[in-house]
Amino acid sequence: MSVDLNSRSFKIRAWVGSLIFLIGFALAIGGALFLHTEQLTPIFIMNVAMDLCAMILGYILYICAVLDKQWNGANLDYFLMMIVTVFVGLYADEICWLTDGKPELRILCIASNTVFYCVTPIVVYLFWRYVLTFLNVEKDRSHKFDVAFRIGLGISILVRLFNIFFGYLFTVDANGVYHRSPTFTIAYVYSFAVTVLTLILVVVARKKFKRYQILALFIYTLVPVGVGIVSIFFYGISLLCPVYMTTLLLIYCILNVVQGQEKSVAENELHMAAAIQETMLPSTFPPYPDRHEFDIFASMSPAKEVGGDFYDFFLIDDDHLALVIADVSGKGVPAALYMMVSKAMIKSQTLVLGKEGSTAKILCNINDQLCEKNTLNMFVTVWLGIVTISTGELTYSNAGHEYPIFKRGEEPFSVLKEKHSPPLGCMEGIKYKEFKTKLDPGDIVFLYTDGVAEATNRNNELFGLDRMLKSLNDDSRGDRSAVDIDFDMKYSVDLFVNGAPQFDDLTMLTFKYYGGEPMNTENSTYDELTVKADVNNLDKVQGFIDERLEASESSMKAQTQIDVAVEEIYVNICHYAYKDKGGEGDATIKMKIDDGVAEIVFEDTGIKYDPLENEEPDITLSAEEREIGGLGIFITKKTMDEVLYEYKDGKNILTLRKKI
Repeated sequence: MSVDLNSRSFKIRAWVGSLIFLIGFALAIGGALFLHTEQLTPIFIMNVAMDLCAMILGYILYICAVLDKQWNGANLDYFLMMIVTVFVGLYADEICWLTDGKPELRILCIASNTVFYCVTPIVVYLFWRYVLTFLNVEKDRSHKFDVAFRIGLGISILVRLFNIFFGYLFTVDANGVYHRSPTFTIAYVYSFAVTVLTLILVVVARKKFKRYQILALFIYTLVPVGVGIVSIFFYGISLLCPVYMTTLLLIYCILNVVQGQEKSVAENELHMAAAIQETMLPSTFPPYPDRHEFDIFASMSPAKEVGGDFYDFFLIDDDHLALVIADVSGKGVPAALYMMVSKAMIKSQTLVLGKEGSTAKILCNINDQLCEKNTLNMFVTVWLGIVTISTGELTYSNAGHEYPIFKRGEEPFSVLKEKHSPPLGCMEGIKYKEFKTKLDPGDIVFLYTDGVAEATNRNNELFGLDRMLKSLNDDSRGDRSAVDIDFDMKYSVDLFVNGAPQFDDLTMLTFKYYGGEPMNTENSTYDELTVKADVNNLDKVQGFIDERLEASESSMKAQTQIDVAVEEIYVNICHYAYKDKGGEGDATIKMKIDDGVAEIVFEDTGIKYDPLENEEPDITLSAEEREIGGLGIFITKKTMDEVLYEYKDGKNILTLRKKI
């Protein structure tokens, strides 16, 4: 996460930190000059010089930590508090050395030594809190220890304050000379206890650390402890606060700089995943400038994390358009990869099976494939629809996705709630539901992912479905195109969230149907044959078809398949179309071949009947077990590239298309 250099919090941290350090540094220099360093012994001057150098290091470290783009939150706050506390200790230590042996400054010497003694327990407690926030340990697990450590810290500070009156840690005699008391080691009890327990926490939670991180934490705790032990036996040089500051620099370099580099690499990987994800989505609009039967627009506004949202649309053939919107579970690279696999599978399966118009079958196949070796237990919600452009028929299935929103004619947008099927990838063998509806010119389908309805403002309020419908039904802009609807929805969401960070993608797809051109069966380019609907005329019909196929040098395979389909359709007309008229009636067969595609149209004025509505036969059963009927039209649908039906002007019109 980047740091906003203009933010109020950053300015406060920078100004306060700079003020503390610069004033402290100036006072330290002024104190050294005022107290005449030339009268001090070399050991005194060396300690004061080390304290001043450590102060400079502390200020630089403070500014670097505040500016670090990879670091924020409570963990940074505790680290900064450790730096400030150690800085105060350095200042107090310097004053201790400068006032030692000066009777006129005895009170200042006692006060500065008391402050110096208070630094260690405070730093140790802050280090405990730093480790907790670094590990992101749950509060209920650490609360009891934290309460005990706070109480212990309070007692430890009181012990140091009471020392002013009782002198069990140190004394300053009438000549202003500092003396350690025989019992001064009790000052280390709290610090050692908290240090040991902090290291135990590190060991217990070692799986959350890398080896270099554990090493850095142990160095930070054990080196000052070692220095403290040395100072017990060797009096005359004060290294504790400079060592603290140096080890803080070590922590920053190892734990935070290295970790920041790792985060940067991870962020680069996420950016690459987001870029790959974005390139896989259709982004050229209008996508089909030569098609005027519909208007389509889609968008995805990515959130802070790479998600698994995606949309897609593509022509299966000249008369069928697929619409897809989906949302993969999870975030990050795994979701992006799963999205890519899911999108590719949906498109390939739809291109193969979409001509049959069965979205349920497509989702069944994809679900079974996704369930194979799904060790991560990921899943994807999908809404898949196939529009027959010429008629407006929409076949769709919903695998656990958000409900679609429809606009019918002059009616407002409304949510179409139908029972969901489970998401893809959950369990093998699921049978998906399939629904059909008819789009009239002017009808609109609006699809979206949950990131739209769940967009959150700074008060943690959700945008919600009601606000979505309000935006969609805003008629102040009149008749809107697909891109206008998308823009208005995005604007409404942005206005609502008011800059609050979003953790889910905003993905939308808008499809507006203008209506396909009616099937032109009167076109002069058709060759036409009209016969009595009698099976005895089958040879005449077959000859009419074969003559034109052979003239166009059709492949033998295509011609055979067309002959079988023509026989099936024509015989059905003869047997069933004119039952109510005593079997008397005509059948008209029209045919044309354009660009290597044969189109054959059957017309009759018999009983209205759509053979495509029949349930497909179960071909897994034996001939004895299977119900009679339906197999012929099933084979026709399988072998032809496209089979269409409409009832117009009192006529059944069935069209076959096949690439020859």
